Amino acid sequence: MVSRRRFIQELATATGAVVLVPAVSRCGGSTKPAAKAAAAPALQAPKLLPVPMVPTQDWDAVSFNRERGNQGAIPASYLPDINGDEGEAKHLGKHLPFVPGVSGSIVPSGYLAIMWGDPDKGHAPHPNAEPGPDNNNEGHWYNWIKVRKATTDPAAEVESSYSSWPVIGSEDSGAYAAPDGADPSDDGGRKTIYLAALPADVKPGDRVRIWAHCLTHGEYVDFLTLPA
Repeated sequence: MVSRRRFIQELATATGAVVLVPAVSRCGGSTKPAAKAAAAPALQAPKLLPVPMVPTQDWDAVSFNRERGNQGAIPASYLPDINGDEGEAKHLGKHLPFVPGVSGSIVPSGYLAIMWGDPDKGHAPHPNAEPGPDNNNEGHWYNWIKVRKATTDPAAEVESSYSSWPVIGSEDSGAYAAPDGADPSDDGGRKTIYLAALPADVKPGDRVRIWAHCLTHGEYVDFLTLPA
């Protein structure tokens, strides 16, 4: 008489199949449960550099944003550009804010005018675009800007939202303008001025932190001094 174990082994040999045989204890004939495989360790998200409340003595916006970007604040697809030979001038630089010299009449009270990519520093101006195939149909503009007084003391932070471009969304708290009354979409959107709300505790001449998110290229941080 062929034993059950031998029968299963012969069946596996004949069919080429892999047959799992439960382990049977010699006492009582009970079937032992199979051992559980060790769970794979959970993948942890990369830890980003904390966004500082005030700039360090040797603050370098390009170095900070490059390091934080490589930790995950900037999409992986853009990292070869920011780490390349022209990473500062054409990529990181164009995402850093500056205060343009524009007439105060186009800047509402309680708002700050911001553009991206200071030409005085040799940075390429930041373009903007409506959703299309070149930006995964997501659009290319800053969809939020956070402004906070640069201080280690408790301070308010105000976030302005921009859900569309070049026309602002009805529920948005930010706004757009352009120099000399031009269209914000002129020159591929490079003339767009972002109007970001200021916290109530900020006054002319103060230094503020700008923390903003570009839909296509991720987060960027820098500090600006408001016009006196």
